Amino acid sequence: MGWPYEFITLTDEEKHQRRIALEYYAYVAFLSAFAPCLISILVQLIARVRRARRGQYSEVPGSPGVKANQQRWITRMIGKWSAARWWLGEDVYLLGSRWGQRDEWVFGVVWTLWMLVLCVRGTGKDYLHLTKRFGIIATSQMPIQYLLALKALNPFAFILRSSHEHLNRYHRVLGRIIYFLLILHAIFYNIFFFESGIWVKRFFAPVVFAGVVGFAAFHALTGTAMARVREYSYRIFFVTHLVAAFSIPPLIYYHAHSARFYVSLAVGSFVIDLAARKITTITTPAVIEAIPGTNLVKVSATMPSSKIAKYRAHPGSHVYLNMPAASRPGIGQFSAPHLLFEFLYNPFTVASTDEETHELTLVARTRAGPMTGRLNHFSSTGSASAKVELNIEGPYGAIGKTFRDLVDSRINRVLLVAGGVGATFAVPLYHAILAENASAHVQLIWAIRSPGEATWASSSPTGKSLLDDDQVQLFLTGDMGVTDNGVEMSSLQQGSARAGRSPKRPDLQKIVDDTFRQGQGEKVAILVCGPPAMASELRRSVTPWVMKGRQVWWHNESFGW
Repeated sequence: MGWPYEFITLTDEEKHQRRIALEYYAYVAFLSAFAPCLISILVQLIARVRRARRGQYSEVPGSPGVKANQQRWITRMIGKWSAARWWLGEDVYLLGSRWGQRDEWVFGVVWTLWMLVLCVRGTGKDYLHLTKRFGIIATSQMPIQYLLALKALNPFAFILRSSHEHLNRYHRVLGRIIYFLLILHAIFYNIFFFESGIWVKRFFAPVVFAGVVGFAAFHALTGTAMARVREYSYRIFFVTHLVAAFSIPPLIYYHAHSARFYVSLAVGSFVIDLAARKITTITTPAVIEAIPGTNLVKVSATMPSSKIAKYRAHPGSHVYLNMPAASRPGIGQFSAPHLLFEFLYNPFTVASTDEETHELTLVARTRAGPMTGRLNHFSSTGSASAKVELNIEGPYGAIGKTFRDLVDSRINRVLLVAGGVGATFAVPLYHAILAENASAHVQLIWAIRSPGEATWASSSPTGKSLLDDDQVQLFLTGDMGVTDNGVEMSSLQQGSARAGRSPKRPDLQKIVDDTFRQGQGEKVAILVCGPPAMASELRRSVTPWVMKGRQVWWHNESFGW
């Protein structure tokens, strides 16, 4: 079977019908992207109805045997669904490198096939119809692409009870699909120009060349999104991303009249989100101090009471930190060091909140980047009482939206695992769960490099030391002697017998097995925040129990790609 498409000369009426078809299939592609949200709403409604019916009084009791069979069937289905979800959440490795998760690949394959169907269906033998269809279908996905990237006003995050960090995975997948469709669109058009002998004439025509420049911007955006480029310089990726996000839509707006609705919607949503973030960002004075014996800095910022209450209600949330002009380096507002911070919004987990002092505390590890470097500069040069202005935006994070599930649902046991500063996520959750239910079966595993890294969390809202808690296990994985600044092991030994201090790496497999064996048939929540290797090892340890049918509520808090 040969190539079915031909260069066809159409009448004005046929061109009008082609335009109608292009717009129709573009609308279908655009609206179908909201299907997951509709499904999620239906599932939530069904679950709510089931919970309401479960509590109703039944005048005529049913057969115990029938009820038992129904319960066994429901349990089996829940087990299979849990195993399927777990399988979808597994990482994909190719040639020793991580290539996302299985659900990303499933979504990518399914959505690509659906887009290809919409690109081909109803095109007949009209080659130009096929070519234009690839372009309009690609641009119809741009509003979805922008919505998935929003932080403050992300509708998908709200409906799916997720976070923009989690949805960013699908943002990347959809970006690759759009890029793939645009590549085919460009190839098909170039073939048409060459075969018609008008390539030079059409290629440099303003309308066409606007599309060429936009396509080049897509190349730059996709190229800088590669892992090696991001690892080399995340700022290059971020700035390129931001410039492309604002420059591509106007070029497409001029290039294709039929795409104007979609690019306008994309840019409009992005601008509104930026405005909302700007309005909700708080500029506040903060005290920045170094934590002795570590490369950690502690940021204590004074916040309005309404903001503190919001952070208090969302334990485990994070903020985006930015340096206002007064706190930036450089000799002028147009100097390179000064302008660099215009594009820096770094995520930091909220380590604690104090409603009496209205203080919000962040703990960060000093790295090679300019943001933590600047914080370290302030901690080493300023006095303990000197205050620095910071821009704080938040709270963000999925766990704040699902925290009630940990304390209100049928979860029987909670295991929190943290590595290093990952405890800024785990410790507030630990305290919040116990505040809701003092008898909750919750265990905290915390691996740190040196004793000094635990000093910021030594106290709790109740006044009881974290090190005196028999539900906390502390593992010291680094130097067991005296640290550079004189924080000795003895400083943590008082009460450490209860805290389960151990001078070694945690045996995650044993910890997980013991957790599941403590209660047969219990639903277990496992949350981790730490290095990728720790999260992967923990997940591998949990997998056999999921495959046995145990229900697991899993959350991996990570900011990385």
